[in-house]
Amino acid sequence: NKTQKEIVFDLWNNVTGSSSDYGRITLQVNTSNLATSAPAFQLTVRSGSSGPIEQEFGSAVTTATIADFHHYSFRIYNSGSNLRTDFYVDGALTDQSSSSPNLGEILGASRANIGALVAPTSDGAKEYAGLGWGKLTGSLDEFRFWKTKRTSEEIGRYWFDQVYGGTNTDISNTDLGVYFKFNEGITGKPSIDS
Repeated sequence: NKTQKEIVFDLWNNVTGSSSDYGRITLQVNTSNLATSAPAFQLTVRSGSSGPIEQEFGSAVTTATIADFHHYSFRIYNSGSNLRTDFYVDGALTDQSSSSPNLGEILGASRANIGALVAPTSDGAKEYAGLGWGKLTGSLDEFRFWKTKRTSEEIGRYWFDQVYGGTNTDISNTDLGVYFKFNEGITGKPSIDS
Protein backbone atom coordinates (compact mmCIF):
# COMPACT_ATOMS: atom_id res chain seq x y z
CA ASN A 1 0.00 0.00 0.00
CA LYS A 2 2.98 2.33 0.43
CA THR A 3 4.47 1.91 -3.05
CA GLN A 4 2.24 2.03 -6.10
CA LYS A 5 4.89 0.56 -8.38
CA GLU A 6 7.30 -2.09 -7.15
CA ILE A 7 10.36 -2.90 -9.22
CA VAL A 8 11.02 -6.56 -9.98
CA PHE A 9 14.02 -5.96 -12.27
CA ASP A 10 15.81 -2.86 -13.54
CA LEU A 11 18.73 -2.89 -15.99
CA TRP A 12 20.44 0.29 -17.22
CA ASN A 13 23.50 0.87 -19.39
CA ASN A 14 24.77 4.01 -17.56
CA VAL A 15 23.78 6.38 -20.39
CA THR A 16 21.44 9.37 -19.90
CA GLY A 17 17.87 9.04 -21.16
CA SER A 18 18.27 11.77 -23.77
CA SER A 19 21.11 9.94 -25.57
CA SER A 20 20.64 7.73 -28.63
CA ASP A 21 22.78 5.13 -26.79
CA TYR A 22 20.39 4.96 -23.80
CA GLY A 23 19.31 1.45 -22.82
CA ARG A 24 16.95 0.27 -20.11
CA ILE A 25 14.79 -2.72 -19.21
CA THR A 26 12.47 -2.29 -16.23
CA LEU A 27 9.83 -4.73 -15.03
CA GLN A 28 7.50 -3.51 -12.30
CA VAL A 29 4.31 -4.51 -10.55
CA ASN A 30 1.59 -1.85 -10.47
CA THR A 31 0.16 -2.72 -7.05
CA SER A 32 -2.87 -0.49 -7.51
CA ASN A 33 -3.95 -2.74 -10.42
CA LEU A 34 -3.88 -5.96 -8.36
CA ALA A 35 -7.31 -5.30 -6.89
CA THR A 36 -8.82 -4.61 -10.33
CA SER A 37 -8.85 -6.36 -13.68
CA ALA A 38 -6.14 -4.02 -15.00
CA PRO A 39 -2.79 -5.66 -15.90
CA ALA A 40 -0.45 -6.11 -12.93
CA PHE A 41 2.92 -5.96 -14.72
CA GLN A 42 4.44 -3.02 -16.59
CA LEU A 43 7.47 -3.45 -18.84
CA THR A 44 9.71 -0.68 -20.16
CA VAL A 45 12.26 -1.62 -22.84
CA ARG A 46 14.26 1.27 -24.28
CA SER A 47 17.07 1.66 -26.79
CA GLY A 48 17.62 5.36 -27.44
CA SER A 49 14.13 6.80 -27.81
CA SER A 50 12.63 3.55 -29.15
CA GLY A 51 10.69 0.96 -27.24
CA PRO A 52 7.57 0.75 -25.08
CA ILE A 53 7.21 2.58 -21.76
CA GLU A 54 5.23 0.78 -19.05
CA GLN A 55 3.58 -1.63 -21.46
CA GLU A 56 1.03 -3.64 -19.48
CA PHE A 57 0.80 -7.43 -19.12
CA GLY A 58 -1.01 -9.84 -16.85
CA SER A 59 -4.66 -8.86 -16.59
CA ALA A 60 -5.35 -12.24 -14.97
CA VAL A 61 -2.85 -11.52 -12.17
CA THR A 62 -4.70 -10.31 -9.06
CA THR A 63 -4.03 -9.88 -5.36
CA ALA A 64 -5.26 -13.43 -4.80
CA THR A 65 -3.23 -15.08 -7.59
CA ILE A 66 0.03 -13.22 -6.96
CA ALA A 67 0.01 -14.36 -3.31
CA ASP A 68 0.68 -17.95 -4.46
CA PHE A 69 3.81 -19.17 -6.23
CA HIS A 70 3.72 -18.69 -10.01
CA HIS A 71 6.36 -18.52 -12.70
CA TYR A 72 6.23 -15.32 -14.79
CA SER A 73 8.28 -15.09 -17.94
CA PHE A 74 8.76 -12.28 -20.45
CA ARG A 75 10.25 -13.00 -23.87
CA ILE A 76 11.36 -9.80 -25.65
CA TYR A 77 12.64 -9.98 -29.24
CA ASN A 78 12.71 -8.26 -32.61
CA SER A 79 10.50 -9.71 -35.32
CA GLY A 80 10.89 -7.94 -38.64
CA SER A 81 10.41 -4.24 -38.01
CA ASN A 82 8.55 -4.77 -34.69
CA LEU A 83 9.51 -5.40 -31.09
CA ARG A 84 7.56 -8.37 -29.76
CA THR A 85 6.90 -9.29 -26.13
CA ASP A 86 5.35 -12.56 -25.03
CA PHE A 87 4.15 -13.07 -21.43
CA TYR A 88 3.95 -16.54 -19.88
CA VAL A 89 2.39 -17.67 -16.61
CA ASP A 90 3.46 -21.11 -15.37
CA GLY A 91 4.84 -21.97 -18.80
CA ALA A 92 1.68 -21.02 -20.74
CA LEU A 93 1.58 -18.07 -23.14
CA THR A 94 -1.10 -15.69 -21.84
CA ASP A 95 -0.38 -12.33 -23.46
CA GLN A 96 1.42 -10.92 -26.50
CA SER A 97 2.19 -7.43 -27.77
CA SER A 98 3.90 -5.79 -30.69
CA SER A 99 5.31 -2.29 -31.01
CA SER A 100 7.16 -0.46 -33.73
CA PRO A 101 10.00 0.08 -34.49
CA ASN A 102 12.13 -2.87 -33.46
CA LEU A 103 14.74 -2.35 -30.76
CA GLY A 104 18.40 -1.60 -31.34
CA GLU A 105 21.11 -3.36 -29.38
CA ILE A 106 21.68 -2.05 -25.85
CA LEU A 107 25.40 -1.41 -25.67
CA GLY A 108 27.80 -0.60 -22.85
CA ALA A 109 28.46 -1.90 -19.38
CA SER A 110 25.08 -2.46 -17.80
CA ARG A 111 24.11 -2.44 -14.15
CA ALA A 112 21.01 -4.12 -12.76
CA ASN A 113 19.01 -4.52 -9.58
CA ILE A 114 16.44 -7.06 -8.54
CA GLY A 115 13.78 -5.62 -6.23
CA ALA A 116 14.48 -1.88 -6.67
CA LEU A 117 15.62 0.73 -9.19
CA VAL A 118 19.29 0.70 -10.13
CA ALA A 119 19.32 4.45 -10.93
CA PRO A 120 16.99 7.41 -11.51
CA THR A 121 14.90 7.10 -14.62
CA SER A 122 13.17 9.55 -16.90
CA ASP A 123 11.36 7.76 -19.71
CA GLY A 124 9.00 10.14 -21.43
CA ALA A 125 6.66 11.58 -18.79
CA LYS A 126 7.54 8.89 -16.22
CA GLU A 127 10.10 9.98 -13.62
CA TYR A 128 11.30 8.03 -10.59
CA ALA A 129 13.69 9.21 -7.90
CA GLY A 130 16.61 6.81 -8.08
CA LEU A 131 18.68 3.98 -6.71
CA GLY A 132 16.75 1.82 -4.27
CA TRP A 133 13.33 3.33 -5.00
CA GLY A 134 10.29 1.20 -5.81
CA LYS A 135 11.26 -1.61 -3.45
CA LEU A 136 9.57 -4.93 -4.10
CA THR A 137 7.57 -6.34 -1.20
CA GLY A 138 7.40 -9.98 -2.07
CA SER A 139 9.43 -13.14 -2.44
CA LEU A 140 11.30 -14.45 -5.45
CA ASP A 141 12.26 -18.10 -5.54
CA GLU A 142 14.62 -17.66 -8.47
CA PHE A 143 15.52 -15.23 -11.24
CA ARG A 144 16.72 -16.04 -14.77
CA PHE A 145 17.92 -13.63 -17.46
CA TRP A 146 18.68 -15.29 -20.79
CA LYS A 147 20.93 -13.66 -23.39
CA THR A 148 19.07 -15.35 -26.26
CA LYS A 149 15.44 -15.90 -27.19
CA ARG A 150 13.92 -18.94 -25.51
CA THR A 151 11.38 -20.99 -27.42
CA SER A 152 7.84 -21.50 -26.14
CA GLU A 153 8.73 -25.16 -25.72
CA GLU A 154 11.76 -24.34 -23.54
CA ILE A 155 9.74 -21.94 -21.38
CA GLY A 156 6.90 -24.47 -21.03
CA ARG A 157 9.24 -27.36 -20.27
CA TYR A 158 11.56 -25.78 -17.70
CA TRP A 159 9.48 -23.17 -15.84
CA PHE A 160 9.05 -25.45 -12.80
CA ASP A 161 12.53 -26.96 -12.76
CA GLN A 162 16.04 -25.78 -12.07
CA VAL A 163 18.37 -24.98 -14.95
CA TYR A 164 21.92 -26.24 -14.95
CA GLY A 165 24.52 -23.60 -15.78
CA GLY A 166 27.69 -24.03 -17.81
CA THR A 167 30.97 -24.81 -16.07
CA ASN A 168 34.50 -25.41 -17.24
CA THR A 169 33.54 -28.95 -18.22
CA ASP A 170 29.90 -28.41 -19.18
CA ILE A 171 28.83 -25.83 -21.78
CA SER A 172 25.09 -26.35 -21.38
CA ASN A 173 23.02 -23.19 -20.99
CA THR A 174 25.91 -20.81 -21.69
CA ASP A 175 23.25 -18.34 -22.93
CA LEU A 176 21.95 -18.05 -19.37
CA GLY A 177 23.30 -14.61 -18.41
CA VAL A 178 22.06 -14.40 -14.80
CA TYR A 179 20.65 -17.17 -12.63
CA PHE A 180 19.84 -16.61 -8.97
CA LYS A 181 18.43 -19.54 -7.02
CA PHE A 182 17.40 -17.77 -3.85
CA ASN A 183 16.53 -20.98 -2.03
CA GLU A 184 20.08 -22.35 -1.98
CA GLY A 185 22.20 -22.75 1.10
CA ILE A 186 19.50 -23.51 3.66
CA THR A 187 21.17 -24.52 6.92
CA GLY A 188 18.06 -25.10 9.01
CA LYS A 189 19.07 -22.38 11.49
CA PRO A 190 16.59 -19.48 11.20
CA SER A 191 19.13 -16.92 12.41
CA ILE A 192 21.44 -17.81 9.49
CA ASP A 193 18.86 -18.56 6.77
CA SER A 194 16.98 -15.29 7.27
